[in-house]
Amino acid sequence: MVYKRFYPVLLDAANRILAGHSCVLCGLRAESLTSPKAICQVCLAAIQLSGNCCYQCGISIKSTDGQQKCGECLHHPKPYHRLIASCHYDFPVNQAISRFKFDQQLHLGKALAKALSQLILDTYQDDELPQLLIPIPLHRKRLAERGFNQSQLIAKTISHNILIPTVVNQLIRVKNTPHQIGLKATQRKQNLKNAFKVKSQLPRHIALIDDVVTTGSTITEATKQCLKHGAETIDIWCLAKT
Repeated sequence: MVYKRFYPVLLDAANRILAGHSCVLCGLRAESLTSPKAICQVCLAAIQLSGNCCYQCGISIKSTDGQQKCGECLHHPKPYHRLIASCHYDFPVNQAISRFKFDQQLHLGKALAKALSQLILDTYQDDELPQLLIPIPLHRKRLAERGFNQSQLIAKTISHNILIPTVVNQLIRVKNTPHQIGLKATQRKQNLKNAFKVKSQLPRHIALIDDVVTTGSTITEATKQCLKHGAETIDIWCLAKT
């Protein structure tokens, strides 16, 4: 399935004329690119989510209703309002996000965030946009190790593209949780209990920004804390949903 979806990228690569800027994913030059840190249209078509997704958690569903929820969300609603993910979390997005986070190839995160920005604008045409963007924070020890917060960089890129302010000091991480990779949902939930703290009152409608949403434990715990401090509607925006 992955290779069938990405096949047009390889086909286009064989015929592309060397002109313009290079795509950050396939590395080839394309006349349509107006920025040196962008994704070409062929790669963008291959990596972006296709089909119908649950309005709240983002998993694939059969319904054609744009605001339809999956059975799990109908019976056990999430505390946040909606989730928007831009890409499939498979090749080459998974590698790009890994290089962005762990190899400090920040241009990859910015390119993926720009694609997410366009999806957000398309999705919210008739809906109210959030008043504030809040990146999911790293604990100060993790931040010192990595050198930057990937969610903060994503949020600032989106903020620049759709003109919504970003704040980075209202939601803080007070618990240095271990890496969540490979853990079951129950383990993730336990690790994140009391992990976040809100320092001041929040606007009524906000968006929490993250790179990848897996089980949703992180965004759920952060959402619960924000709801206690003035937020009434919380949207989740992420690069990819696994």
